[in-house]
Amino acid sequence: MTTTGKTLYQILKDKYGNDRDIAKAFCVERPTVFTWRKTTPEKIALLCHMSPEIPYTYNPADYGRNPENLSLVLTKPAC
Repeated sequence: MTTTGKTLYQILKDKYGNDRDIAKAFCVERPTVFTWRKTTPEKIALLCHMSPEIPYTYNPADYGRNPENLSLVLTKPAC
């Protein structure tokens, strides 16, 4: 969950409009995106974090990782 209260799936839906276009953006099949409504894969979350066009910041705790054990710079890249 982000600070806005939206899930990553909701953020992607706002940006791309529908599951088909989300799937196209990430080179996956539409049924794959449907499963992201419950849990978006960590690799997708990291890709979204790296994109300045997607307003999402990766949180390791959302994926069961201890952020204190990781040496990550989690600031969002600028456009």
